[in-house]
Order: sequence, then C-alpha cells, then structure tokens
Amino acid sequence: MKKIVAGAMALLVVGCASETDNQGGEQYRYSPPVAKATNNTLEMAIPVDLVWARAEKWFREQGLNLESSQRGAGLMTASAAQSADGLAWLDCGTMGSKVALGNPNLQINMIITQSGNNSVATVSVKGDTALFFVEASGERIPAPSITPVCVSRGSLEQSLFASLGN
Repeated sequence: MKKIVAGAMALLVVGCASETDNQGGEQYRYSPPVAKATNNTLEMAIPVDLVWARAEKWFREQGLNLESSQRGAGLMTASAAQSADGLAWLDCGTMGSKVALGNPNLQINMIITQSGNNSVATVSVKGDTALFFVEASGERIPAPSITPVCVSRGSLEQSLFASLGN
C-alpha cells in the first residue's frame, strides 16, 4: 500500500513540475531578470570639478535628461522615459515568442565625492517597462497585471566611467 501511495504522489509531483502552462504556455512566458553585481564605483586621480563636468557632458551626449545636478551635495540624477537605448543598458527579463517589452524608463543616480586627492563616482542604474502580448496581426496588447522591473547590465556604468576617467 505504501508503494502505491508513494507512486501516486510521485506522479502528482512530476505532473505539477512539468506543467508549462504559464497563462497560455511557453510563448506567453515572462521571467524577471536576475540582478548581477556590476562595477558601479570608480576612484580617479582627478579633481571633482573635472569629473562633474565630464559627467554632465556624457549625460547630454547620451540624450539623457539631467533632472538634478546638485554639485554641493555631490548628487546628479538623470532619466529617460521610454528610452530606445534603455534595453542596451538594462536587463528586463526573458519572454516567450508572443511577449514584447516596451522601451524602458531609465533612472540613473550618481554620487561624486572627494576622497583625499581623488574623486569617487558611484552610479546606480534602474528601470521599469511595460509588457505586451503580441497577436498574430502584430497588434500589441498591454499586460498591465505584469510589471517588469529592469536591472543594470553594467554597460552604462562602463561607458560613463570610460568618459569620466579620460
């Protein structure tokens, strides 16, 4: 009797584990990203004023809206709404063939401080986006019940730091 019950339980567990119906199957699947460690701090042997000017220039060149530039506090924030470049900088997860991401909203916070004779820049990159289901006609149907959160790929930080340290 124990073998029959154990066998039935095993079948039940296998049946549940192999289910791929995620509100319509694999083609409608969305899996959020896994955050990975990025190098988000750079120490440079150059003056804070030079780092600040280079950072402002980099944000302008990237077409990012500089929302706040508080030099006295050492805080700079920038954003881009529905940025086409955002997906190059952000990982917003993986999805099935009938799911599409909108262009993400990008938020960047940077703190620049003096450390002895050096400057230290720390950057935080985040974002969010909308998810759409794609019909056979190509029509995109919003999926407001799913809110993808995007995490940094590390490429924005690398580009910004390359510009600051030159």
